[in-house]
Amino acid sequence: MISTILTRSALCLVRCTAAALLLCALATTARASDLMGAESCRACHAEAYRIWSESPHAHATEALDDKQRRSQLCLYCHSRDEVRSGQALVRGVSCETCHGGGRFYQADVVMRDKELSHLFGLADLSGTNSGPLCLSCHGGEQSHMKAFDLQTALTRIDHWTADRAARKSQSHAQQGPHALHIPNTQLARWLVASAP
Repeated sequence: MISTILTRSALCLVRCTAAALLLCALATTARASDLMGAESCRACHAEAYRIWSESPHAHATEALDDKQRRSQLCLYCHSRDEVRSGQALVRGVSCETCHGGGRFYQADVVMRDKELSHLFGLADLSGTNSGPLCLSCHGGEQSHMKAFDLQTALTRIDHWTADRAARKSQSHAQQGPHALHIPNTQLARWLVASAP
């Protein structure tokens, strides 16, 4: 009787462990498949892509020798997403390293809605939100690190100001100078349409 209970308990433990390992494997696969690669961002964000492609971030792996290219410690900062990229071509510190894997938010209908894009995984890097992400690589005490000032660094990698200004002026031109400004989000349109 006791041996039967122990055997059942052991079998249950083995099954639960196998299920947990399977779930972990599936979660890792799903996480790996959310990357699209910087080229997928280029179609809609051509200027941001151009600025990024000429930046040290885009060429971060070029600073590594062969031994460092095999080191997870080095790749964590120089090409964090390369290992989990699956079929996407990911090298260096790409768009998705900072903005999150784009598979779910890259659709035009999602990207046109700020709240929706954040719900689908686009990282909110506004205000002070970018600090911890940048400092995860640039805030270390390694001997090869240069002094790092976040505000100065953000101006050096600014790939959003011109893009936002162009979109804003285009939006205002389409609405006319006296149009009531309603945020162009699906959530805002739904709220306005639902108002009595």
